[in-house]
Amino acid sequence: MSLSPSLFSVGLTFRCPQCNFAVIKNGSWFQVVSHYKCEGCGREIRITYPDKIAIFQKHAHLAMPPGVR
Repeated sequence: MSLSPSLFSVGLTFRCPQCNFAVIKNGSWFQVVSHYKCEGCGREIRITYPDKIAIFQKHAHLAMPPGVR
């Protein structure tokens, strides 16, 4: 699966692997981000491409078919 453009404007959830704090951002944010500072534990969290694929797969059910919007 690729990073589906149909999820770029949808809020996706990622949990910090250190403290489990949830960050919710649009798919477009996940597309471009490589790391962020967790608001829960303050650690620098790296988001790899495999992480991004997993995030988009988890939220695939939220994707709208083209032309439905």
